[in-house]
Amino acid sequence: MLETYFSAAKMLGHLRSGPSGPYLDGFAAALERQGYGPATAVRYLRAAAHIGHVMAEQGAGLTDVDLAAFGEHLRTCRCPRAKGGRRNHHTIYGAKLFRRHLVELGLCRSAAVGAAPTEPQLVADFKTWLRKHRGASDATVRLYARDAAGLMMELRSDPDGWRPNDVRSYFLERASNSGSGTIEKMTTSLRAFLRYLAVAGRCQAGLDGAVPAYAHWQLADMPRYLSTEQVDRLIAACDGDVGGRRRDRAIVLLLVRLGLRAGDVAQLRLADIEWQTGSLRVCGKSRYEVRLPLPQDVGDAIAAYLECRPSTRRNDLLFLRTIAPCRPFRRGDGISSVVKRIMKRADIVAPVKGAHALRHTAATEMLRHGVPLDKIGLVLRHRGIDTTAYYAKADVALLKQVAQPWPEAL
Repeated sequence: MLETYFSAAKMLGHLRSGPSGPYLDGFAAALERQGYGPATAVRYLRAAAHIGHVMAEQGAGLTDVDLAAFGEHLRTCRCPRAKGGRRNHHTIYGAKLFRRHLVELGLCRSAAVGAAPTEPQLVADFKTWLRKHRGASDATVRLYARDAAGLMMELRSDPDGWRPNDVRSYFLERASNSGSGTIEKMTTSLRAFLRYLAVAGRCQAGLDGAVPAYAHWQLADMPRYLSTEQVDRLIAACDGDVGGRRRDRAIVLLLVRLGLRAGDVAQLRLADIEWQTGSLRVCGKSRYEVRLPLPQDVGDAIAAYLECRPSTRRNDLLFLRTIAPCRPFRRGDGISSVVKRIMKRADIVAPVKGAHALRHTAATEMLRHGVPLDKIGLVLRHRGIDTTAYYAKADVALLKQVAQPWPEAL
């Protein structure tokens, strides 16, 4: 595999004869799979060979690769084949990638992970309950557990001795230094934790009522969506045959045609596309799995992207990042960032940016075409009609047609 990047027989002999030599071909293959360009791969392979020689000189093997020691060596490096041992990004990062490759092979020990702070047992049990009985995502579990741990740390005593005033005082103190979004999330998480404690018999029933409600009228604002003309510009901004543009087009069409959440798109797998039946399997919040029809233009966009999608052996997630290493999106934040960049490229100015604006757009488009709210709720996978009404509560264009002029004052 090294022949892909080096043609000189002398250089190949030098690389393969060094301490890192037995693993450089595999490392080169891994770099190619991850989408690194030839010039970048050459730098990383040189760094891998370099760190092998440094570790050998210091009496350590590849089982004990020390990146900190290698960094110190680079400050005064005079290795003849290291081109002065320049301490730059490529040298440091290449050595880091090579160490990671050795860890995956089981040759090198992984770096020691600092001990996590001790978590109260009640919080650990609460996290287990959220996953098992509520189907909560990891992000939701972390958020709820953080607020639950904060409450226990502040009140300290056994929950059975908590009183409504204690809970209320804690919430008001935290809320005084938080924004509206944080307050809303804290209200939900603390109430869920207190309800769990009550069911488990660890605190008095009804204590969740001590968490004050945050004054926010969900249906007071107009829905946040893009106009038809803006949607057309957004899709047109993804025109092109390069892999990144094809991926962006498939993402935008999934969001604007089916109203998927950003997290849904990030977690889509190749096996979720059922080409024979023309449907898409989506598993959203609370592990709620549904099959949605796959529109023709969405299917065409996905098929076009798959023709140039980087190949990965370890993961079958549909959408990958375009910058090496070409890994899947970990969360929906990455998908929202993609949409924000496309909106900027399309010169679209909207009060709300990101993937969620397209979910609102999909709901509003369905309402405009006469789809009842309950049917829209099925597509968006809402549990209640009120939530659907927030996404598609008004067709502004139709309302303007029936609005009466304001009577003149007598």
